[in-house]
Amino acid sequence: MQTLTYTIGKDRRALVKDIQNFTIDFNDQGVNNWVQARQYERSMRQVFVNVKNEDDSSFDLTGCNVWFEGVLPDKTHKILDAKHAVILDAQNGQFRFDMPAQAFAVAGSYVQAFFRIVRDGQSITTLEFDLEVLADKVISGLIPSDYITPFDDLYDQLEQIVNNADGKLQDKLTEWNQKLQNLFDTLNKMGTDTQTLLQTLQNRIAELEEKIKQDGLFTQAEADTFKQTITNQVKALTDQLTNSLGQKIDAAVAEVKSYGLTTTNIRKQISYNGYWSNLDQSHSGGVYTSSLDSIKNEIDQMAPLVDGVTLLFHQYITGGKLVVLEDLDTFKQAIDYAKSKGLIIAGYKFHCTTSIDDIKSYGVSEFFADYKANVDEVTSTLPEAGVPLILFNERGDLYGATSPYAGNVRSVMQDLVSATFKVDISFQSLQDFISADPHVQDIVDAIMINSYERISDKNFETTLPDVITGIDGNFYNLALYIHSLYPHKPLVMSEFGIKNNWAAFDEPWSWEFSSVYDDPAGTVSYLYLRGLMQSETIKLFDGVWLWFYADLLQSEAGKDYLRAYKKGVI
Repeated sequence: MQTLTYTIGKDRRALVKDIQNFTIDFNDQGVNNWVQARQYERSMRQVFVNVKNEDDSSFDLTGCNVWFEGVLPDKTHKILDAKHAVILDAQNGQFRFDMPAQAFAVAGSYVQAFFRIVRDGQSITTLEFDLEVLADKVISGLIPSDYITPFDDLYDQLEQIVNNADGKLQDKLTEWNQKLQNLFDTLNKMGTDTQTLLQTLQNRIAELEEKIKQDGLFTQAEADTFKQTITNQVKALTDQLTNSLGQKIDAAVAEVKSYGLTTTNIRKQISYNGYWSNLDQSHSGGVYTSSLDSIKNEIDQMAPLVDGVTLLFHQYITGGKLVVLEDLDTFKQAIDYAKSKGLIIAGYKFHCTTSIDDIKSYGVSEFFADYKANVDEVTSTLPEAGVPLILFNERGDLYGATSPYAGNVRSVMQDLVSATFKVDISFQSLQDFISADPHVQDIVDAIMINSYERISDKNFETTLPDVITGIDGNFYNLALYIHSLYPHKPLVMSEFGIKNNWAAFDEPWSWEFSSVYDDPAGTVSYLYLRGLMQSETIKLFDGVWLWFYADLLQSEAGKDYLRAYKKGVI
């Protein structure tokens, strides 16, 4: 049994300088407490803890609970264990903690580990220590996962209500709902990520409802009561979190505005999404790559206007196999030509629209393994040092916080990060990023947003001020909020563009409009570009990747604007 001793008010460590790349230096003077264990050890690993006051008297633990909290070495999964502490001598400040098996699922050093002392629902102090998990190469063990004991205990109680249903079902569910509300209130006060817990709860309740149905545990009336009662409570908590998010956004906006912006006059990197292949929408013929000559012609037109090009790759199931359908040899020659014209390779962007049903039919594990293998094939055939990999374009159904596939997405991303790649996702919107799995948010190197929000319904009467107002109204406050969460992550508009049709201001994401509103002169795409560059929103973004660039090439004013911007004239 290892022994740790803490003196509250005296023990301290230096602040972490880079909160985004959180690393504690346990070699600092004054940080002496450490624990070392072997992978897959269970409660055999016990820690004895002495807690003292600054005057060396014992810290009174009477009425206290002790929680163990930590972020595993994979930087993804978390432990919040409120059930394995044993108070040995409260008045003399002594307790023992029996570490759970889940704490040792991943080898390496914990990002952060500490004991939290809680009294009357309030956090009194935290006792930090260095936790190292030695690898076990002989046996395999637990699959890493979040381990939140207060939540697990509450879910177990719900299962007991289901298995022991009687005439007091409604009363028991009401009592359980209150416990759930109290738990979330407590965790929120401590800053715990309750959004992830709530989404996990929704998934597990869905599994429980299926079990009720299959096993015939309830009458239909009881089943309806269960579903309605629990659904209402989960919705109430969801609304509570949504309102809390709105308040956080308002607070972040006020805070950032109070000290001003530092990025106002910084020039933005402009790239374009190189659509070097054409998609057969029937999927029968897949994708065919454009000729090298046509790609070179496109590069010749874009090189004087922008800084770089992003390559698009399509992953589709053809012949029963998920593959990349582009001709990589042609792409390799095109990359060399683009670089000879002074363009940087801004990223490799992978699109995949395979439906969830098709993924299930393919096999979920097999799908994600082949997805990763295809990315590996592209990066090995087209090696570009430092090129970001933009994955799972607009697939909130895969990376969303409520998605059962978010863990698969994280695994693909973590494997690529381990191979020293910069890994990103092109999110459908700022709100889509906020709704993503929190671990995915942490993993991405940059925050990439495809921007297709509604701007104006005035068609021919849309003006430049309308465009500026529409862009700022849709993006500015949310972008400020995201900056407050991740101040060191670059924010990039990974798709920005519009078709040359006046009706497109009402649906910028669409490809097809009535020819009545056609704009062959390219005024629409010019107004859209200039509106962004004159908005307050652009001050928050580090780069813009143009979409619908062929439409922008129809606009002489748009080309002149980009040319002048690249030269630094404007």
